[in-house]
Amino acid sequence: MNWNWKEEGFLTPPHEIELRQRLTVYRAWGGTASEGGSPHRPGVCYMLENPFRRSEAEGYASIFEWSNTATFLTKFEVAPFTLIWVGKVHPGDWYNHSLGMPGSQIFVEKHFNRTHIRKIGQAERLENDLKGRFVAPNRARLHS
Repeated sequence: MNWNWKEEGFLTPPHEIELRQRLTVYRAWGGTASEGGSPHRPGVCYMLENPFRRSEAEGYASIFEWSNTATFLTKFEVAPFTLIWVGKVHPGDWYNHSLGMPGSQIFVEKHFNRTHIRKIGQAERLENDLKGRFVAPNRARLHS
C-alpha cells in the first residue's frame, strides 16, 4: 500500500483482497465529490450498500465530512481479479449517531479504477430526506 488509509476514510488498516467474481458497488457523490472520484487521490471509495436516501449514504459511509453532499448515486461493477481494499469506514469527527453505524468501504487504486471498473446505467438522484437542513463543507454537521 503506497497511500495513507486514514486519509481515505478508513477506521483501521484495510485488507487487500483479489476478487474472484464480479462485485457490484455504489458511489454516492455531489458537492465537491465527483462520480469518478478525484484525480488527485490515489483511488476511489465505493460502498457495498445501495442507499436510497442521502441520510443512508451518510450513515453507511460518513461522507459529508469530505464535502460530499450525497446528492447522486452511481452503480459500478468491479471485474474479477481486481485487487481491492476493504475496511471499516471511519465515522468522522462530527458523526451523527442517529444515522446508524458506518459500514465497510471498498477502495480501488487509481490504476485498477481505470481498467477494472465499469459504470452500470446512469446516475440517480438520492431522495433528499434532509429537507430544511444542509451539509456544512468539511464539518459534516447537519444544520437546521
